[in-house]
Amino acid sequence: MKTSKKISALLLSLMMILALGVTAFAQEASPAASADQGNGSITVQNAAKGETYKLYRLFDAAVSAAQTEGKADSIVYTGTIPDGLSTYFTADANGYITAADAAWKDATTKVEMSDGLRTALETWAKNEGITPVATATSDGSELTFKSLKYGYYVVVSTQGTAISVDSTNPNATIVDKNSTGPKDLTKTTEDDNVNIGDTVTYTVRFSTSNYDGAGKEAKKIVSYTITDTLPEFLTSVNVTSILIDNDGNAETTDDQTTLSPAPQFNNKKIVLDWYDKTKNQFLYDNGAAVIITYTAVVTDKAAIDGAGNTNEVTLQWTTEDNTEPGPGKLESSETIYTYALALKKVDEKGQGLADAKFQFPFYVKEAPDADGAYIYAGKNADEGLVNELTTPANGLIVVKGLKADTEISVTETAAPNGYNKLADPVKVTPTKTGASTTNTTIYLDADGNVLEEVNDQAITVAVKIDELSATAVAVLNKTGSLLPSTGGIGTTIFYVAGSILLVGAAIFFIVRKRMSVEDQTTD
Repeated sequence: MKTSKKISALLLSLMMILALGVTAFAQEASPAASADQGNGSITVQNAAKGETYKLYRLFDAAVSAAQTEGKADSIVYTGTIPDGLSTYFTADANGYITAADAAWKDATTKVEMSDGLRTALETWAKNEGITPVATATSDGSELTFKSLKYGYYVVVSTQGTAISVDSTNPNATIVDKNSTGPKDLTKTTEDDNVNIGDTVTYTVRFSTSNYDGAGKEAKKIVSYTITDTLPEFLTSVNVTSILIDNDGNAETTDDQTTLSPAPQFNNKKIVLDWYDKTKNQFLYDNGAAVIITYTAVVTDKAAIDGAGNTNEVTLQWTTEDNTEPGPGKLESSETIYTYALALKKVDEKGQGLADAKFQFPFYVKEAPDADGAYIYAGKNADEGLVNELTTPANGLIVVKGLKADTEISVTETAAPNGYNKLADPVKVTPTKTGASTTNTTIYLDADGNVLEEVNDQAITVAVKIDELSATAVAVLNKTGSLLPSTGGIGTTIFYVAGSILLVGAAIFFIVRKRMSVEDQTTD
């Protein structure tokens, strides 16, 4: 099962080839089992130094005419077509197999394998779990698999792309179009929608190579350097895991190495040793995947909305003849976003009102920043934090550093003198706008409700904040007696008490008058 997964994950190229061979040039490998031996061969030109090549046979082939000087006049495929490949190959009445792909029927032209055929062979290789007839590790020179039984073969490696072959010659040469060197650098995060103060988890991943360059000129890579810009919107950076997966696919855990303790960023760099010079050997397999996981806390230096907050990672490598990373490098980046809300307290003409107090379901730093905005500080109380804010002269409260798409309920705890206090909370949801400045106009009716359609009686409220994008709401307060807040009795008790006193006084005077009349009658 492990072999089949490696076949899929390490697929270099899948090729159609009939009986292969070129005279051995530098390196040679032969099938160990006599049942797999014959007169064919396949030579891999431009073989990647340090790369392991595996050869798998799909079908047998038969020589239909006598050979002359080692060359067959004609070759035919025989055998049983696997179910997974039945769409791509057909067998005639004699049991001779041909490719359904028209390009492969051309007996004289070398062609690239089609994507459909490559995918089908990859699926077959993954599910079938076949055993390679020969395996060899290249030293950078031509690699020849010799003494092969005539047949239809698949070559698998951890590097390279598609291979062209001649499907009629029992002795064939293929060219590994490998691009030897590290590749596929990516940087991701679990969630790019954050609050200031949140801990963000980043994952950096790349595929390694033990050599930089191809063929005999390839140089050993002795170390990798990972550099992250780690801008000021991130702090408390901690590398939690560095995993090196020799399989390159992270599907299994039986061939993985976890560095412990995990190396940390030093001057924004992590250096991974890759070659042991004293033992003259690589520490990890060619094509191994490196997965680095680290956390960081979002600071109040984070930009609000707009272009977001991007940090970049760069991968470089040092070869055996250098002491510093060379010019080759890969780059990737990831962006996180945080947002803001704006609440403006206004009178019946839409003008800002000071001295209204609002309670938030979270805490902010007590002192606003230079622009007058309050900074989100989490759910827990602490020194220097508050959750009740008072509107300034312009009536505007801004809180920044909030996740988008989370509804926030804000309660007015005190209205300005001469104005009614709101009985119900105000609800606001920070949203993603992609802007860098807030310039919003809100239209309210006489009761403070947002109008979907503007009319002549609408109360116009303008909210403008330079260099900060925020979700804006307007809160209208009317003049008049202070109304009870939700769940309280407010001035009601005074009205009731006064009424009781008036009724009592009236009863007192009525009773006293009657008593006076009765006294006079008695006299």
